[in-house]
Amino acid sequence: MEQRDVRATAVGPLGRSLSIAPTALLRGEPSFPSSKYYTLRYLLAATLAQGESRVFFPALSEDSEALFRGCRALGAQLSWIGESGECLLVRGIGRPRAEGAVTINVGNAGAVLRLLLGVSAWLPQVTFITDQPQSLGRRPNRELLQALESLGVRVEAQGAEGYLPITLYGGHPRGGQVAVSGARSSQYVSALLFLAPLLSEPLVIEVVEGLTSQVMVELTLKVLRQAGIVVEHDAALRRFRVPAPQRYRTGTYVVPGDYPSAAALLAACAAMPDPASELRLRRLPAGEEDGEALLAALLAMGCDLRREGETLLIRGGRRLHAVEMDGSRAIDCIPVLVALACFAEGRSVFYNVANLHYKESDRITDLCAELERAGCHVRPLPDAIVVEGQPEGVEGGVSVDGHSDHRLLQALTIVGMRSRRGLVLTGVEHIAKSFPHFFSELQRLGAVVSPALSW
Repeated sequence: MEQRDVRATAVGPLGRSLSIAPTALLRGEPSFPSSKYYTLRYLLAATLAQGESRVFFPALSEDSEALFRGCRALGAQLSWIGESGECLLVRGIGRPRAEGAVTINVGNAGAVLRLLLGVSAWLPQVTFITDQPQSLGRRPNRELLQALESLGVRVEAQGAEGYLPITLYGGHPRGGQVAVSGARSSQYVSALLFLAPLLSEPLVIEVVEGLTSQVMVELTLKVLRQAGIVVEHDAALRRFRVPAPQRYRTGTYVVPGDYPSAAALLAACAAMPDPASELRLRRLPAGEEDGEALLAALLAMGCDLRREGETLLIRGGRRLHAVEMDGSRAIDCIPVLVALACFAEGRSVFYNVANLHYKESDRITDLCAELERAGCHVRPLPDAIVVEGQPEGVEGGVSVDGHSDHRLLQALTIVGMRSRRGLVLTGVEHIAKSFPHFFSELQRLGAVVSPALSW
């Protein structure tokens, strides 16, 4: 089959477009990104250590570029070593410092923004901007900004919800005690945890109004331990005490594969009707909570899935069953699991997902609207998504919009491949946020993806 360049897409009012044709078979060993969660935290820990650290296999995407800009703005030096670009050498600086005012463009990277907001409290003046005002520019930061203000940082932001652009006037944040809501984002808590060891006195963090995506805070604690930082906390992760001052130590970090990116490929293969479909995905270690939750959901749906060390093997052509899942355990995997559930037998419910409203798009309302347009039967709720599966497939034959959201684009691609008439996806350039080669990789595995010059 002739391989066409899927980057050369038509440009319409909603952005670049691709045609996703019906597909029955996917086979191969896909290439997919490293974990952006680990990349962000390892790079930040290396930046805050005095001396040289090495980070192997960092994620490469638009989010990564925003992170690299941010670390350099804090004072770190980053350089690639080796011919393949697999290892990033980070010359860290300890406490962030800069001469004069600093401006950081965080692109569309919400996690990068929030974690940098925390440690940037040491800079005398730093302004965060975005070139994605309709996406990241609409995401709230109020709770984190209020917490920073209570530590002595003056904040200027847009509106009561703390939208970008945001300017911090810091330089001398203090310790003591701070309360922060974890209801909308766990990133607020992680931001304070990275800042706390650099303070001159201990910091006690009280998490109020619940904690969504708790697994991400657990990951932050894991990385802080690797960097030599001591954090005392209760079992429920609602109260933290961070002794200070502490020093981040230099280290060598190896970034694993990214489970949410792998989820898109696993769900795509599971949706294929041809039982000869088979994908083998490497560098996915056991024991990652979001990964374990993802695999448990796929197995509960009846997927033919097995693990061989750090390799996952999945086959298609199986009859799928409905599932009920606590989505908070693997929140970034939910859109593609919802897409897969559209072809399962029975009613699926993905609950405890209210913070999906506050991602790059409204991943409950926007996703359900586009899935309905494609012919799926889904129902958005304030804290859940309900799916009435159609094992026979859906009609398709329409154009759907990714709402500037890489996760929605992945979910809609899966539906397009299982539809009878295919789909046209608009705004596909936003896939570069986390998985720049997603469409070309699917094409290599057997999907029919082509420029959408007309419908």
